[in-house]
Order: sequence, then structure tokens, then C-alpha cells
Amino acid sequence: MLNKVLMILFFLPLCVLGQQNKQVKCKDKNRGIDQLPCKIANRYGTDIIPDEETLIKYIDILINKRELLTPERVKPYQISSIANDKVWHIVVKSYNCRYCKIYININKNTGEALNFYKSED
Repeated sequence: MLNKVLMILFFLPLCVLGQQNKQVKCKDKNRGIDQLPCKIANRYGTDIIPDEETLIKYIDILINKRELLTPERVKPYQISSIANDKVWHIVVKSYNCRYCKIYININKNTGEALNFYKSED
């Protein structure tokens, strides 16, 4: 009986102290529409979208399907690389609205559209 009490008294504080070290710095559930995810996936050895030519073709498809805009009228795109060269950041000016812009963030490695939102600047 005494051994069980001593074990409980020894392991209980150890378990409590072990739980305090866990800290969640970023929660993807509560992130805004314009924020990048906490962890950007890197699954493949080479990037799926390595250069701007491939990216422009991919953006043309996305815009044509999602926004019902003709890609020829919204070109040229403003393209930059962010997040330590892991994400393409694209800004598209909409011709339907004077101050509207479409922001797209695409993972270079997987080709996943991380963000796709419209904003009036």
C-alpha cells in the first residue's frame, strides 16, 4: 500500500509537469482567409509548379473555372514568391470592379491553392 502511494506521489507531479510543455502556437482552424497555414506541405522531391510559365497556365485554369473571368483580359499577373520560396503569391486585377483584386497563394511543391479570395483595395 505504501509503495502505491509513493508511486502516485512521484508520478503525479511528473505527469503534470510533462503536460505543461505542450504549447500550440498556431491553429489552422481559426486562421483568416488571407493567412497562410501554419505548416506548408512538402511532399515531393521536385516542385509541381517550378517556374512562372507553368504557374501562368495554372492560374488561367483557376480563374476561368472559379471567377468566370477571361484570363486574357486580366493579364499580366503580379507574381511573387513568399514563405521562403515555398509559395507563389499572385495578384489579379479584376475588370468587373475598379478596385477589386483577386489574391491567390499556391504551394509550389504540391500545386495546392492555399488561399483564393477577393478584396477591394
